[in-house]
Amino acid sequence: MSSEAKVGVFVIIGILILTYMSMKVGGVSFKRAKGYDVNVYFDSATGLAKDVQVEIAGVEVGRVRKISLENGKALVVLRINSDVRLTKDAKAIIRTKGILGDKYVELTQGSPSAPPLKEGDRIVKTVPTTDMDTLMVTLGEVAKNINRLTDSLANVFGGEKGEASLRLIIESMEEMAETLNKTVQQNNEDITKIIANFSDFSEILKDMGNTNSDDIRNIVVNVNRASEKMEDLIAGINDITTKINEGKGSIGKLVNKDEMIDNLTGALTSLNKITGKIERGEGTLGKLVNEDETVENINASLVSINDYLQKQDQYKTYLNYRGEYLFDSNELKSYLSLRIQPREDKYYLFQIVDDPGGKEEVTDTTRTTDGETTTEHKVETDKDGLKFSAQIAKRYYDIGLRGGLFESTGGVGLDYYLFNDRLTLSFEAFDFDPDRNAHLKFKADYRPFKYIYITSGFDDFISDEGKESFFIGAGISFADEDIKSLLSDIPIPKD
Repeated sequence: MSSEAKVGVFVIIGILILTYMSMKVGGVSFKRAKGYDVNVYFDSATGLAKDVQVEIAGVEVGRVRKISLENGKALVVLRINSDVRLTKDAKAIIRTKGILGDKYVELTQGSPSAPPLKEGDRIVKTVPTTDMDTLMVTLGEVAKNINRLTDSLANVFGGEKGEASLRLIIESMEEMAETLNKTVQQNNEDITKIIANFSDFSEILKDMGNTNSDDIRNIVVNVNRASEKMEDLIAGINDITTKINEGKGSIGKLVNKDEMIDNLTGALTSLNKITGKIERGEGTLGKLVNEDETVENINASLVSINDYLQKQDQYKTYLNYRGEYLFDSNELKSYLSLRIQPREDKYYLFQIVDDPGGKEEVTDTTRTTDGETTTEHKVETDKDGLKFSAQIAKRYYDIGLRGGLFESTGGVGLDYYLFNDRLTLSFEAFDFDPDRNAHLKFKADYRPFKYIYITSGFDDFISDEGKESFFIGAGISFADEDIKSLLSDIPIPKD
């Protein structure tokens, strides 16, 4: 085979491989995906998009094929893989990946004994989704319940009188604790003796068969002494209760006087005044509960967070290969590009160019012989040399401007985007050598698929060295997410 034939075969094989890879990543197929369709009705399908994942237990089992409106509800058609069998009692719910992530459909398998779903059947069981608006309504209901609770407390406590009553209650409880503590301390020795006597008594019972009457008599005496101490303790407790009944001490006043009831009523009145201020929007807590500005600030914060996450999602990286067949020289010119796009209207382009015309290096040598100076202009061409491009681009609506390094020389470029960026017309001017005409290039790129595009145009069309040539070619482009998906699908050999 000739060199041209080998190159042609290599190019065809490369294009076929790249076409297969792009169709694999983009899910492009000339036949309908295997599986069956099931229908689901949701009250709302807000945020759900076509072709998103359908998952069971976190594993993708299908895609959303169609979303439409039917009888006031959202009809979602799910394309389920043929190897996944669903039953009539399966359940569907719209979920969100993370807090502000994309939405997808999650299915829950039904009972194995239930009849299976067939083509066109409907999943009856659905779970309503919860979005941010529902959450805000729920928070509003919670605020109302808190307001009602404060109204109830306001009827119980409030004012200076109520504060004094609460202070008196606490003091009375402290006095009662002190009284009980003194009582326990005064009888601590007696209680210790009682415990010791019971311990001795248990030992005597254990050895009852060997105990004489004197020991039993001593036990009876000790029990009598303990009963006497218990009577003293009971008498002390009776004395305390008598004082309480007579209204003596703080606890007695708390139990017997109507003044405490008045104090409690005053406390409730004061609390009612507090809740009234909250209801009227007075103070920090009142503004938080009643003013719409608080909700607006929360919404503004959420919008700011969402904008920040969207900016992070806009940062993309693209890897691109294109080949141009030059009819004038019957050779292939190849470009391998990396495009870094921090914003939708701005990107940086880096290219490695394999030009069959080679890379030219111009050297001027000056010699002086017998007082006469001559300059030798020498042009050398490196057929294996690669050219490089490094450009910065800015887009204004449908017009894009580029500038920087074009095939190892300075230059500028102009792009015009049509039909939602499916067709791009480009003009490039570079290599402004004073000894020859500038390198001008016009091309048109058309993208029939997401990852594949075709190109055609005229390269170096004002060349004064006979390098002008019409060309046609194709290219393939992948985003960073597509590369990750492609690498994850490559089978890894195992031992």
